[in-house]
Amino acid sequence: MNSLKNKKFITIIICCYNHEKYLAKCLNSILKQREFKSKFDLIFVDDHSKDNSIKIAEKILSKENSLLIKNSKNIGLVKSCNKAIKKTRTKYFIRVDSDDFVSNKFLKYFEKEIHKDFDLIFCDRVEFKKSKKKIIKNKEMNIFKMISCGVALKTKKVLKIGGYKNFKWEEYDLYLRYLNNSPKIKNITRNLYYYRKHMKSMSSNNLWQKKAWKELEKKYSFNYLSKFGNYKI
Repeated sequence: MNSLKNKKFITIIICCYNHEKYLAKCLNSILKQREFKSKFDLIFVDDHSKDNSIKIAEKILSKENSLLIKNSKNIGLVKSCNKAIKKTRTKYFIRVDSDDFVSNKFLKYFEKEIHKDFDLIFCDRVEFKKSKKKIIKNKEMNIFKMISCGVALKTKKVLKIGGYKNFKWEEYDLYLRYLNNSPKIKNITRNLYYYRKHMKSMSSNNLWQKKAWKELEKKYSFNYLSKFGNYKI
Protein backbone atom coordinates (compact mmCIF):
# COMPACT_ATOMS: atom_id res chain seq x y z
CA MET A 1 0.00 0.00 0.00
CA ASN A 2 2.93 2.33 0.58
CA SER A 3 4.69 1.88 -2.73
CA LEU A 4 4.17 2.56 -6.41
CA LYS A 5 5.66 -0.25 -8.45
CA ASN A 6 4.94 0.17 -12.14
CA LYS A 7 4.79 3.28 -14.25
CA LYS A 8 1.23 4.16 -15.27
CA PHE A 9 -0.33 6.79 -17.51
CA ILE A 10 -1.60 9.07 -14.72
CA THR A 11 -1.51 9.62 -10.96
CA ILE A 12 -4.59 10.60 -9.00
CA ILE A 13 -3.76 12.84 -6.05
CA ILE A 14 -6.15 13.14 -3.12
CA CYS A 15 -5.42 15.48 -0.23
CA CYS A 16 -7.70 15.03 2.75
CA TYR A 17 -8.45 16.86 5.97
CA ASN A 18 -11.39 15.76 8.13
CA HIS A 19 -13.57 14.35 5.34
CA GLU A 20 -14.57 11.02 6.87
CA LYS A 21 -18.19 11.70 5.89
CA TYR A 22 -17.44 11.71 2.16
CA LEU A 23 -14.13 9.87 1.78
CA ALA A 24 -15.39 6.34 1.18
CA LYS A 25 -17.54 7.47 -1.75
CA CYS A 26 -14.61 9.41 -3.20
CA LEU A 27 -12.14 6.52 -3.00
CA ASN A 28 -14.61 3.88 -4.19
CA SER A 29 -15.54 5.97 -7.22
CA ILE A 30 -11.89 5.93 -8.24
CA LEU A 31 -11.40 2.24 -7.59
CA LYS A 32 -14.43 1.48 -9.77
CA GLN A 33 -12.31 2.31 -12.81
CA ARG A 34 -11.84 -1.46 -13.07
CA GLU A 35 -10.48 -1.72 -16.59
CA PHE A 36 -7.87 0.90 -15.68
CA LYS A 37 -6.96 -0.51 -12.28
CA SER A 38 -3.43 -1.37 -13.38
CA LYS A 39 -2.95 1.85 -15.34
CA PHE A 40 -2.98 4.54 -12.67
CA ASP A 41 -1.23 5.39 -9.43
CA LEU A 42 -2.99 6.88 -6.43
CA ILE A 43 -1.33 9.14 -3.88
CA PHE A 44 -3.36 9.91 -0.77
CA VAL A 45 -2.18 12.62 1.61
CA ASP A 46 -3.84 12.93 5.01
CA ASP A 47 -3.14 16.39 6.41
CA HIS A 48 -3.22 15.32 10.06
CA SER A 49 -7.00 14.81 10.17
CA LYS A 50 -8.69 14.78 13.56
CA ASP A 51 -11.46 12.39 12.48
CA ASN A 52 -11.36 8.84 11.08
CA SER A 53 -10.24 9.81 7.58
CA ILE A 54 -6.92 8.00 7.80
CA LYS A 55 -8.54 4.77 9.06
CA ILE A 56 -11.02 4.83 6.18
CA ALA A 57 -8.24 5.41 3.65
CA GLU A 58 -6.07 2.62 5.10
CA LYS A 59 -8.95 0.15 4.96
CA ILE A 60 -10.09 0.94 1.42
CA LEU A 61 -6.60 1.28 -0.05
CA SER A 62 -5.05 -1.66 1.80
CA LYS A 63 -4.83 -3.87 -1.29
CA GLU A 64 -4.31 -1.15 -3.87
CA ASN A 65 -1.16 0.04 -5.62
CA SER A 66 -1.10 3.35 -3.81
CA LEU A 67 1.03 5.61 -1.68
CA LEU A 68 -0.44 6.87 1.58
CA ILE A 69 1.26 9.86 3.16
CA LYS A 70 0.44 10.86 6.75
CA ASN A 71 1.45 14.41 7.61
CA SER A 72 2.77 14.60 11.18
CA LYS A 73 1.13 18.01 11.50
CA ASN A 74 -1.38 20.06 9.53
CA ILE A 75 0.53 21.82 6.75
CA GLY A 76 -2.33 22.95 4.51
CA LEU A 77 -3.54 22.06 1.04
CA VAL A 78 -0.80 23.75 -1.00
CA LYS A 79 2.10 22.02 0.76
CA SER A 80 0.23 18.70 0.82
CA CYS A 81 -0.37 18.87 -2.95
CA ASN A 82 3.24 19.77 -3.64
CA LYS A 83 4.42 16.88 -1.49
CA ALA A 84 2.30 14.48 -3.55
CA ILE A 85 3.42 15.95 -6.89
CA LYS A 86 7.07 15.43 -5.93
CA LYS A 87 6.26 11.75 -5.32
CA THR A 88 4.46 11.39 -8.65
CA ARG A 89 6.16 9.11 -11.18
CA THR A 90 3.75 9.46 -14.10
CA LYS A 91 3.80 12.01 -16.91
CA TYR A 92 0.44 13.43 -15.81
CA PHE A 93 -1.38 13.88 -12.53
CA ILE A 94 -4.93 14.88 -11.68
CA ARG A 95 -6.39 16.02 -8.38
CA VAL A 96 -9.61 14.74 -6.86
CA ASP A 97 -10.94 16.38 -3.70
CA SER A 98 -11.67 13.99 -0.85
CA ASP A 99 -15.28 15.15 -0.60
CA ASP A 100 -15.99 14.78 -4.33
CA PHE A 101 -16.33 11.73 -6.58
CA VAL A 102 -15.89 10.80 -10.24
CA SER A 103 -17.74 8.95 -13.01
CA ASN A 104 -16.85 5.28 -13.57
CA LYS A 105 -15.65 6.35 -17.03
CA PHE A 106 -13.44 9.12 -15.66
CA LEU A 107 -10.07 7.57 -16.57
CA LYS A 108 -11.31 6.06 -19.83
CA TYR A 109 -11.80 9.47 -21.43
CA PHE A 110 -8.72 11.05 -19.90
CA GLU A 111 -6.49 8.26 -21.20
CA LYS A 112 -7.68 8.86 -24.77
CA GLU A 113 -6.58 12.51 -24.64
CA ILE A 114 -3.38 11.98 -22.68
CA HIS A 115 -2.00 9.88 -25.52
CA LYS A 116 -2.39 12.97 -27.74
CA ASP A 117 0.05 14.87 -25.49
CA PHE A 118 -2.16 17.81 -24.55
CA ASP A 119 -0.67 20.11 -21.92
CA LEU A 120 -3.90 20.56 -19.99
CA ILE A 121 -6.98 18.34 -20.13
CA PHE A 122 -10.18 19.04 -18.24
CA CYS A 123 -13.69 17.64 -18.21
CA ASP A 124 -17.18 19.02 -17.72
CA ARG A 125 -18.48 18.64 -14.19
CA VAL A 126 -21.62 18.38 -12.12
CA GLU A 127 -21.79 20.75 -9.16
CA PHE A 128 -24.14 19.64 -6.42
CA LYS A 129 -25.36 20.87 -3.06
CA LYS A 130 -27.71 18.45 -1.32
CA SER A 131 -30.33 17.59 -3.98
CA LYS A 132 -29.55 20.52 -6.30
CA LYS A 133 -27.36 19.82 -9.33
CA LYS A 134 -25.87 22.03 -12.02
CA ILE A 135 -23.84 20.98 -15.06
CA ILE A 136 -20.81 23.18 -15.72
CA LYS A 137 -19.53 23.28 -19.30
CA ASN A 138 -16.58 25.34 -20.48
CA LYS A 139 -16.39 25.30 -24.28
CA GLU A 140 -14.61 28.68 -24.30
CA MET A 141 -11.86 27.13 -22.12
CA ASN A 142 -12.02 29.96 -19.60
CA ILE A 143 -9.56 28.97 -16.86
CA PHE A 144 -11.62 30.89 -14.30
CA LYS A 145 -14.47 28.42 -14.83
CA MET A 146 -12.18 25.52 -14.01
CA ILE A 147 -11.61 24.17 -10.52
CA SER A 148 -8.50 22.66 -8.97
CA CYS A 149 -9.72 19.12 -9.61
CA GLY A 150 -10.68 17.16 -12.71
CA VAL A 151 -7.79 18.82 -14.55
CA ALA A 152 -4.84 16.76 -15.83
CA LEU A 153 -1.46 18.50 -15.91
CA LYS A 154 2.07 17.45 -16.86
CA THR A 155 4.05 16.61 -13.75
CA LYS A 156 7.48 17.81 -14.87
CA LYS A 157 6.12 21.12 -16.13
CA VAL A 158 4.32 21.80 -12.84
CA LEU A 159 7.47 20.98 -10.87
CA LYS A 160 9.53 23.20 -13.16
CA ILE A 161 7.39 26.25 -12.39
CA GLY A 162 7.52 25.59 -8.67
CA GLY A 163 4.22 23.81 -8.06
CA TYR A 164 1.40 25.44 -6.16
CA LYS A 165 1.95 28.73 -4.34
CA ASN A 166 0.17 30.19 -1.32
CA PHE A 167 -2.74 31.95 -3.02
CA LYS A 168 -6.38 31.95 -2.03
CA TRP A 169 -7.05 30.54 -5.49
CA GLU A 170 -3.92 28.43 -5.75
CA GLU A 171 -5.23 26.68 -8.86
CA TYR A 172 -5.70 29.89 -10.87
CA ASP A 173 -2.22 31.10 -9.98
CA LEU A 174 -0.84 27.73 -11.10
CA TYR A 175 -2.81 27.75 -14.37
CA LEU A 176 -1.68 31.30 -15.17
CA ARG A 177 1.96 30.30 -14.83
CA TYR A 178 1.52 26.90 -16.45
CA LEU A 179 -0.34 28.23 -19.53
CA ASN A 180 2.09 31.05 -20.20
CA ASN A 181 3.51 29.55 -23.41
CA SER A 182 0.27 28.88 -25.33
CA PRO A 183 0.00 25.15 -24.64
CA LYS A 184 -2.46 22.68 -26.11
CA ILE A 185 -5.69 22.46 -24.11
CA LYS A 186 -8.43 19.85 -24.42
CA ASN A 187 -11.95 19.96 -23.01
CA ILE A 188 -13.56 16.55 -22.54
CA THR A 189 -17.21 17.40 -23.08
CA ARG A 190 -18.56 14.79 -20.70
CA ASN A 191 -19.74 15.17 -17.12
CA LEU A 192 -17.05 13.10 -15.44
CA TYR A 193 -16.40 15.00 -12.20
CA TYR A 194 -18.87 15.55 -9.34
CA TYR A 195 -18.01 18.63 -7.31
CA ARG A 196 -19.57 19.04 -3.89
CA LYS A 197 -20.44 22.62 -2.94
CA HIS A 198 -20.65 23.34 0.77
CA MET A 199 -22.86 25.92 2.40
CA LYS A 200 -19.94 27.45 4.29
CA SER A 201 -17.35 27.20 1.50
CA MET A 202 -15.00 30.21 1.47
CA SER A 203 -15.08 30.33 -2.35
CA SER A 204 -18.85 30.93 -2.17
CA ASN A 205 -18.33 34.03 -0.04
CA ASN A 206 -18.42 37.30 -2.05
CA LEU A 207 -15.92 39.09 0.19
CA TRP A 208 -13.51 36.15 -0.01
CA GLN A 209 -13.81 36.12 -3.81
CA LYS A 210 -13.02 39.84 -4.06
CA LYS A 211 -9.91 39.37 -1.95
CA ALA A 212 -8.89 36.36 -4.07
CA TRP A 213 -9.25 38.31 -7.34
CA LYS A 214 -7.35 41.28 -5.90
CA GLU A 215 -4.56 38.93 -4.89
CA LEU A 216 -4.26 37.67 -8.47
CA GLU A 217 -4.44 41.19 -9.92
CA LYS A 218 -1.63 42.29 -7.62
CA LYS A 219 0.65 39.68 -9.18
CA TYR A 220 -0.71 39.72 -12.74
CA SER A 221 -1.98 42.65 -14.78
CA PHE A 222 -5.64 42.97 -15.72
CA ASN A 223 -4.73 42.49 -19.39
CA TYR A 224 -2.77 39.32 -18.64
CA LEU A 225 -5.62 37.81 -16.63
CA SER A 226 -8.09 38.69 -19.39
CA LYS A 227 -6.13 36.59 -21.88
CA PHE A 228 -7.24 33.45 -20.05
CA GLY A 229 -10.94 34.18 -19.68
CA ASN A 230 -13.53 36.44 -18.12
CA TYR A 231 -13.52 37.06 -14.42
CA LYS A 232 -15.34 39.41 -12.07
CA ILE A 233 -14.22 41.27 -8.99
